[in-house]
Amino acid sequence: MATFGKSIRLYLMDGKPNGRWMCELSNWTGKAYKLPRTMLKECEKRSDLRSSGVYFLFGTDDDSGKPLVYIGETEDIITRLYQHLDSKDYWTEAVVFVTTDDHLNKAHIKHLENRFYTIATEAKRYIVKNGNIPKKSSISEAEQAELEEFIFNAELLMTTLGHRVFEPIIDTDKTAAAESLLHFIRNKGSGGKAEGKLTSEGFVVMMGSYIYPKIADYVSPGIKDAREKYASIINAYGILQEDVLFSSPSFASTFVCGKNSNGLAEWKDDNGISLKELEAKVTEVAD
Repeated sequence: MATFGKSIRLYLMDGKPNGRWMCELSNWTGKAYKLPRTMLKECEKRSDLRSSGVYFLFGTDDDSGKPLVYIGETEDIITRLYQHLDSKDYWTEAVVFVTTDDHLNKAHIKHLENRFYTIATEAKRYIVKNGNIPKKSSISEAEQAELEEFIFNAELLMTTLGHRVFEPIIDTDKTAAAESLLHFIRNKGSGGKAEGKLTSEGFVVMMGSYIYPKIADYVSPGIKDAREKYASIINAYGILQEDVLFSSPSFASTFVCGKNSNGLAEWKDDNGISLKELEAKVTEVAD
C-alpha cells in the first residue's frame, strides 16, 4: 500500500509551548486542540469548542506512575470539560477533536468514542479510566468508512501532540515481529528465556519472558525500581504478563537476569547473531 507525506499545522494559541495548541491536517475537516486543565476559561468564546466532538483527559496514575486517559464524547466540548473539573481531579490536559464544518452528530461521536476506547485499551499504553465500555451507535456502512478515515487522521495528530495512546508498544504485524525477535538466555537451568524487540522508542521485553527472581545488590537503583514497579505483572513462576518498554537493550537484559548485562552482546537472533552485530550489518548496508 502506497504511503504519502502529510502536512500538519501546529499553532501555539498563546505563543508558548505550555499553553493551548491547535493542530490541523491538510485536506481534512477535522481539527485537534490540546488544552491545559488550567486554561479552559480562555476557550469559552471559541464556537468550534461549543460543538460536538470526542475528548481525551490525560494524567498520571499516582501509584504506578503510568499515564492514564479518560475517553468521552459530548455535544458541547467546553461545558463537558468544565463538568470534569469537579468530577475528575486526575487529569492535567485534554485533547479534543472537532470538525470545522460541525459534521459530527450524536451517532457519529458515540461511534468514535467506542472505537477510540477499544483502540486505546488494546494498545495497553495507558490506563483507560472509563468505568464502562462506551456503547457503539448504529450507523450506515458509508458513515463507518468515513469515520474510519477520521480515526486514522486523529491517531496521527494525537501522536503529534505527544500522546501514543493508540500505538501498541510492539508491531502488531506478527510476521514482522517474529522476524525481528531477539532472545536472551543467561541463567542456564533457570527455567526459561526472555524475548525482546528493538523499537524506535527503546527495547521491549515481551510478554511470556522469564524474569530471574533474584537480583544482585550491585545493580543500579533504576533496575531495582523497575523490578519493584513491574512486580505486579510477573507471576509466581517468573513469567512476565505484559510487554514492557525499556530505554535500552542493556537495561532490558539487566532487568531480566538481575545482574549487570551488556544487552548489545547478549540479545541474539535465531541464528545466534548479537544485536551489536545485527546493527553493524545495517550500518554496512547504509554505507
